[in-house]
Amino acid sequence: MQTLLRRALGVVGALPLPLLHALGWLLGSLLWLVPNKLRAITELHLRLCFPAWTADARRQVARASLIESAKAVTEAPAIWFGAERRLARWRNDAETAAQVRRVLAGGKGAIWLTPHMGSWELAGQFLAAIGDITLLYKPQKGASDAVILAGRRRSAGAHPVPTNAAGVKELLGALRRGEMIGLLPDHDPPESSSTRFAPLFGIDANTMDLVGKLAARMDAPVWLIVAERLPWARGFRFHLQPVSDAIRDEANGTTVLNQALERCIQAWPSQYWWSYKRFRRRPPGGADPYAGL
Repeated sequence: MQTLLRRALGVVGALPLPLLHALGWLLGSLLWLVPNKLRAITELHLRLCFPAWTADARRQVARASLIESAKAVTEAPAIWFGAERRLARWRNDAETAAQVRRVLAGGKGAIWLTPHMGSWELAGQFLAAIGDITLLYKPQKGASDAVILAGRRRSAGAHPVPTNAAGVKELLGALRRGEMIGLLPDHDPPESSSTRFAPLFGIDANTMDLVGKLAARMDAPVWLIVAERLPWARGFRFHLQPVSDAIRDEANGTTVLNQALERCIQAWPSQYWWSYKRFRRRPPGGADPYAGL
């Protein structure tokens, strides 16, 4: 099964980007036209997070978000297994790469946060082409886990580690060596994780406090990175945003993290993965926003 899946993704990954994004546009458009849970969750989140928007504005972003999320799926095989020359072209951003190197020049490594927006898989490959980066990831079930790991390891600098105690130890080791680490900051962490509830667009969100703890312990800078997907398959553009050192505050660090995420999402709302159940874990007595979907 693993071999068949790898071969299939290799075939898909060889397709040209315009075709891959056209397939994503088709899939996302179907998700918008046909009633389904992903569309319902997307629309619910936009109502909760942007109540001041008009209904038409929310509809436009909802449709675009489903399309962009589908493009993230269809382009992933090309990022993992497509031609190296093409991947190098997508990663080619000398100005942003120089900015990353300036961050690393401080000698304390760097903590890079990649929200689920734009081409987050490409963001990791971009950083791995600059230097060693240890990436925290959630293991998948079945044969897909090994295949996805193989794709994420295609750059020599990429070192994925699982979301467990051993993985966190690897993150600490990387920072001690002055290297980079990467995390997805907008997951709803599992119950076994160290978390706090902090507001995200005014809604209590179960939020990892690992970022603040690592930054405080290792005195490492924290940055957000977004690989914006350009229209009409014209490639990608990388954006970096620093996160305030206040993220190291034990009591308020998760609030600072979510505020940084809000600014990032507000800049590119159509490229955010709104169909993910970000608010499924609730504080004691908190109502389930997904009840009835």
